[in-house]
Amino acid sequence: MLLLGAASGLSPFGVTITVPLLLVIAVDFGASSGQVQFLISAYLFGLATAQPFNGYLCDRFGRRPVLLAGFALFILASLVATQAEHLETLIVLRYLQAVGVSVGTVASRAVVRDTNDARGATEALAYIAAAMGFAPILAPIAGGWLGSVGGWQSVFYATAILGALIWAWIYFALPETLHSDQERPRLTAWFKNYRQLLATPAFLGYTLIFGFVQGCFFAFLAVGAAVFERQLGIGEAKFGLWWGLMAITYVIGAMVSGRLFRTLNLVRVMDGSALLVLLGGVLAPALVILFGVSMPTILIPLGVIMVAAGTTTPGALAGAVNLFPQMAGTASGLSSSVGIVLGGVFTVLGGMVYDDIYQPVAWLIALSALLTALSWGLVRVTMPRSALETSTQ
Repeated sequence: MLLLGAASGLSPFGVTITVPLLLVIAVDFGASSGQVQFLISAYLFGLATAQPFNGYLCDRFGRRPVLLAGFALFILASLVATQAEHLETLIVLRYLQAVGVSVGTVASRAVVRDTNDARGATEALAYIAAAMGFAPILAPIAGGWLGSVGGWQSVFYATAILGALIWAWIYFALPETLHSDQERPRLTAWFKNYRQLLATPAFLGYTLIFGFVQGCFFAFLAVGAAVFERQLGIGEAKFGLWWGLMAITYVIGAMVSGRLFRTLNLVRVMDGSALLVLLGGVLAPALVILFGVSMPTILIPLGVIMVAAGTTTPGALAGAVNLFPQMAGTASGLSSSVGIVLGGVFTVLGGMVYDDIYQPVAWLIALSALLTALSWGLVRVTMPRSALETSTQ
């Protein structure tokens, strides 16, 4: 699990390691702050567009070769990025970085499903989710330190080294887990499989859970630094510290869910998690209306949602791939891509509704929490309880 956690965690690590250096990059390239934001957008766009196709490649050619090829592309793009002389070039290379590293999340989930029964897959994915939650906590700290020592180029040297270490780890330690007798889909079957997945309400429900629960905190993350500075008088550095502490609650939730899945089935864990997300969503606007904007009224609801997200995400990820084990890669890629797109939508919406007033953002968080709970309701309604319990055992 440690290897799969590292392979999955490099993707979110790559998103946030450049965040502390955006201003430095803007100055170096003579660009505006709005222009350098495309370094983040291009990365997220690369993840969203590549993951569905990576899922097909994993089912067609196997997990191991796709992982090795993807990380090789990530390493190459990172190295070339250190020599970029134009911002446009760097943006394209960020996109290629994401295309390469996106195989980590998709293939890791497929490997877990290949090597575990449904309950074991759910428990294993809880620990992978914890690794994915911890990576973006460390990344900004590492990026800030590297940038102060060696400039923005040092961040890309560091990602190339990390990619190379994981590539070697995969090469020497990870065997192929796709069974030789399993049917390898052709490209025409890829489209057929996608139609089947998208026509399955339970798959859509699990996928929407993953996307909407991310939307709860992505809506805040888009404007969090501004809220802390303008409403609370706290600078960006302290915002990063507080956000890191909040992210730790997500990791705690994911670790707890790993233990819960040992003794409880997915249905009971997801029932409780959906209610906890809904509670956090209700608290977000309620506390602001009752007590005004303050550190507790902002962070308490987000903390509740973060813990719930840590327990909800593994169940949603496992549920999506457990429905169709024979095309675990395809299901993993599609659900990841849709989840990232939904998270991105709430990031945009958060920026749109915030105009130096926090309350609209709180209502947006509540909406995303409600949609998370309704998505779990879609799974519960469309799958008989017996089928739900069978799919997690």
